[in-house]
Amino acid sequence: MNRGKLQAFAVVATALVLVAPACPAQVFKCVSGSGQASYQALPCENDGARIDLPVHAPAPGEQAAARTRARKEQRFVTEIESAREVARRSARAEHKQRDEERQAHAARCASYQERAERAEADARQHLRRNRYKRDHELRARTLRDRYFSECLAAD
Repeated sequence: MNRGKLQAFAVVATALVLVAPACPAQVFKCVSGSGQASYQALPCENDGARIDLPVHAPAPGEQAAARTRARKEQRFVTEIESAREVARRSARAEHKQRDEERQAHAARCASYQERAERAEADARQHLRRNRYKRDHELRARTLRDRYFSECLAAD
């Protein structure tokens, strides 16, 4: 297709799009045996009456009011999405903080265990019952107590 034909096709298509909404539509009113009316685009099975519906072209004031309402609704949607994004960020930050607190708690508990084992090993090095051995045993017991109260009791 050459460029001139393409432009002509585009002009015709645009004209059809602009004219098409103004064309009246055929609607068929069908009445059931119980007297209930329904409207459809195809003819009725029992020879329903054809009704031509007039197309209502909105007045310029109605169009302006619709545009204003659409802008207002768009702002409302934007505000809601903005609030939702703020809530997502806040939830991610809280989740990250909880994870960091859990990791710090786990590291602290592991440190208590490690330090208690080291203190017990130091106590075993001292063969005689002296002040250093008692200090290491006391430190190991204190660390085990902390581990129990902070790490096991919290679970």
